[in-house]
Amino acid sequence: MDNISVTVAMPAFNVAKFIVESVESVLSQEFDSFELIIIDDGSSDGTPEKLKRYASDPRIRIERNSANHGSGISRNLILELARGECLLPCDADDMLLPGALERLSCCLHDNPDFGVVYGDILCLDTEGDRLCEKPSIVGQDASQVWDLFENAVNHGGSMMRTDLLRKVGGYAVGRVPDDWGLFLKMVEITKIHYLNGHVYYLWRRHPDSQSRRGINREALAHMIRETVERRKKRADLC
Repeated sequence: MDNISVTVAMPAFNVAKFIVESVESVLSQEFDSFELIIIDDGSSDGTPEKLKRYASDPRIRIERNSANHGSGISRNLILELARGECLLPCDADDMLLPGALERLSCCLHDNPDFGVVYGDILCLDTEGDRLCEKPSIVGQDASQVWDLFENAVNHGGSMMRTDLLRKVGGYAVGRVPDDWGLFLKMVEITKIHYLNGHVYYLWRRHPDSQSRRGINREALAHMIRETVERRKKRADLC
């Protein structure tokens, strides 16, 4: 596979129950020019065994961390390995919906001033095999909120230009949502465009999902202070 348009980034930690469904949602896309990079972040359940079935698939690269380092580090490792012009994140307990790769990549191709595009996501709040709440659609235009106070860009269902991701240094690392730190930097160098009403991603919230883990408020405050200082310096230069 010499010409890769999109790298699908899939960090995985103790997701044996979901990962086959997640991988298959990527492989079933009607889009040929992609690679899927999976980093097993030191899983202690059956995740590595589930991934063995994909070892010979040329579209997939599987790496394993010897210990659990966290999603931010794994995402940045994938960014180092990525060959695609664009990168699309897909967590290993979520799913891509049909058309995601083709339509998001076309949007970036047709709009060279966009560095990030994202749509709405279908949210399933689950516990065990049952829904805790009715499925819902989640999404809002990030340009309509103050990004220091609200992480409005849907990470799932987004696609980003790989060179810009590298330019800003990749994801934040720590207990702050790693995507929030990334988008705070990305908006300073490129346009982030919201595709209202376009649903390309299924977000599964369950008791072990990262979205249910607490936020380190001290780390969040530090990230915001860094952002303010960075933007102040940029304004002074301008």
